[in-house]
Amino acid sequence: MIGPDPVTGLVQHVPPAPFPFGPASIARILDDGLASHPERVALIDGDRQWTWSELDAAVTMVAGGIRPDEPMLWRLGNCAELVIGSLATFRAGGVWLGSATPLDDATTQRLEAHLGALTIVSSIEDMPRGDRPPPEIDPLAPAAVTFTSGTSGTPKAVVHSQHGLLLPGLVSVDTEPPTAGERLGTPLRLTILNLLVLGPVSALLRGSTFVVMDRTYAPGLAEDVQRHGVTRLFAVPTLVYDLARSHGVVPAQLASLDRVILGGSGADPRTIWEFFDRFDVRPTLSYGLSEAPTGVVRESLDDPIGSGRGFPLPHVLVRTQSGEICLEPSTEGRWAHTWTPTLGYLGEPERTAELFEGGVLHTGDIGEIDGDGALRVTGRLSDLIIRGGKNIDPLAAERAWNAVAFVNETLAVAVPDERLGEAVGVMVVIDQLDSADELDLVEILMTMEESADVPIDHFVVLEELPRNAMGKVLRTAPPGVFGEHTRV
Repeated sequence: MIGPDPVTGLVQHVPPAPFPFGPASIARILDDGLASHPERVALIDGDRQWTWSELDAAVTMVAGGIRPDEPMLWRLGNCAELVIGSLATFRAGGVWLGSATPLDDATTQRLEAHLGALTIVSSIEDMPRGDRPPPEIDPLAPAAVTFTSGTSGTPKAVVHSQHGLLLPGLVSVDTEPPTAGERLGTPLRLTILNLLVLGPVSALLRGSTFVVMDRTYAPGLAEDVQRHGVTRLFAVPTLVYDLARSHGVVPAQLASLDRVILGGSGADPRTIWEFFDRFDVRPTLSYGLSEAPTGVVRESLDDPIGSGRGFPLPHVLVRTQSGEICLEPSTEGRWAHTWTPTLGYLGEPERTAELFEGGVLHTGDIGEIDGDGALRVTGRLSDLIIRGGKNIDPLAAERAWNAVAFVNETLAVAVPDERLGEAVGVMVVIDQLDSADELDLVEILMTMEESADVPIDHFVVLEELPRNAMGKVLRTAPPGVFGEHTRV
């Protein structure tokens, strides 16, 4: 590995071994299907559908309007046009970015300083069109940027190559071979790069059909699964919780499912049992991160529900260093030396250097590896709260709430939650409120919640925040500090 570059913040990985099968770039992702099953349905969105040949024609038209190296920021909701535009960006050699909401000025300036002016597609009418011929693609060059939040509160721009984004889907063909008539779907946002990789990119690599979904409330999600015969669903634990407990969902609606894969946060074993008991499909937990990209460890169906452990996928080696989970390319088997993780954090060479310190990828998570080689994740070095699959930065929340005049200190922490996986708990130290009471404070903080886009699930006023012997604030909630009466 060479780098990180002092300006771009990116590294150059040792050239990886070629994949044992499949395309070398996402630009060529449709080639095999065009040759072997051009009239098979590749993409479904409601009443609309595209065969492989029709999808290829649509991608070709959009790609013709994108310049090589052009940064394309996709802000569409889940729809076929988002899938087509994303594939077109890769075919044209552009740089893909996705975001459900407008980027802040600092992030936009950082991106444009290194990538050039962003072309923003926020409606179908903005879709480019043209006849520019596709260029030769370097599968190891920067091709996509996704965003994550660290404990500093500033979003990190994680950069990936087309090679790196192909690997999860190709490996899945080996670890979980496609079934006849397979249809993949997820209602989660496809402007999140990991979900684009797990969804349409993986579906096409598997020769399967991708179903565009956008309803996350349980009855609507169940209707979409039944209507389109979805067999393989990517979800977060909150969705599984809602489906298992919804009176508006009947088992027949999910009868087509044979695989449900969960990411985003841990799930309560009781929720898994309830879903399994009701729908006869056991959700499978996975562990991954944006920098990988996506999953690197998957729960084994041979283990009992609630074992809390998973086995590394064949393209990675998982180790622990001083308790931290670290990743390296595998060195044995057909996937040896094929893995290339992120190229780094755009414009942040120091963060990139920390990420790859010692030649391994540092996940920032804490875990244990048992005698079978299985990983059990036990905590996070970072303080992110993963609420229903969404990353919540506690420091950003605290800055907003500390802006309230009579608030002395605020601490936002993760609180175990049966439905969400983790909820947001807020501990506040305040000055005397005089005429205001605790209810007034709750109302004020809920107003701050809306402006900061940070939810408040639990709230309590304390005389002082929990600290260690050195006076440092402990970013954990004391036992019993949040009672049911504190729930907002």
